[in-house]
Amino acid sequence: MSNYFYTKQDRQIQPTSDPNLNQKAQIRLAQLWHDRDRLNIPDYFLDNWDKVALYDPSGDVDKAKSLLINSNEGAYHLDNQLNDLTGKEWVKFSCSWFIFNALKEDLQAEKALDSTTEHHPATFSPTMIAEFIRFFTKKGDKVLDPFCGIGSTLEACKRTERVGYGIELNPKYYQLCLKRAPEFSPNIFNHDVQDILNLGLPQIDFCIASPPYWNILNRSTKDFKKTRQKKELDINYSVSQQDLGNIEDYDLFLEKLTQIYFNIYQLLKDDAYIVVIVKNIKKSGKMYPLAWDLAKSLTTKYVLKDEKIWIQDKIGLAPYGYPYSWASNILHHYCLILRKET
Repeated sequence: MSNYFYTKQDRQIQPTSDPNLNQKAQIRLAQLWHDRDRLNIPDYFLDNWDKVALYDPSGDVDKAKSLLINSNEGAYHLDNQLNDLTGKEWVKFSCSWFIFNALKEDLQAEKALDSTTEHHPATFSPTMIAEFIRFFTKKGDKVLDPFCGIGSTLEACKRTERVGYGIELNPKYYQLCLKRAPEFSPNIFNHDVQDILNLGLPQIDFCIASPPYWNILNRSTKDFKKTRQKKELDINYSVSQQDLGNIEDYDLFLEKLTQIYFNIYQLLKDDAYIVVIVKNIKKSGKMYPLAWDLAKSLTTKYVLKDEKIWIQDKIGLAPYGYPYSWASNILHHYCLILRKET
């Protein structure tokens, strides 16, 4: 490779034609290779080191802290301690909303593993969760899902080369987690998450989960229940009294869910993020702002950093409220992003 240094010219990332800058850049790259473990450089760059160049928009080799292979893919900054993404990949994820519907290949993979995966009434895609994991962690980091269901987050950890930890109350779903991610079996617990501090978990780099949306499954529409009962599928998470999805009182549910995340706070590394996937819900003609209430209650410990709106645009619309009053079809979820800042 003849170009070891790139700068920005006319808003374009371009290789330098100055041989002295190229030589200085080559020497710096040799030093970075020597310090690669300390710098925690992503494998993608290490595996293609003969194609790596330094980049600095101002043209100063000595101050250059970015690596690139292909300018169209963006540059990776050496000060990035959060993830392994380039600047372009980072910016793409920073959009405050995204559309995602269940992927056929994910559903097929679940059924191929075990036909009973369909029994869980509220699964989500490991493909979607993997995008969050890639942004908020580096390879090898520890990721916790305290409501891990059938192990979608554990599967996402496998795909992204992170270490998965999960807690699941329902023994049936716990067994599916073990079957889906046997390499994480010592890290998967069939336990009440309210007792999480007694499980001997290590410090966690990132936590992502979709907890129960209060008792929404216990009062789902008759069509949902009828369809699933006809197929002999589960219509709720469990019948356990310890299950948060079986709590009738909204304030008590919110209090217990908040306490679970306060306990998780003690397990998190400093400056670690959590993502809580939840939505506002309706019951008996009244809206309960679960996402907003939970965000507010968690900020007594965490710092609320932002939100991403997850939109499912392929759900059929129903004539709720017609012809008497306004009632929306809720097709979006809130991915609340909070951080442990000490």
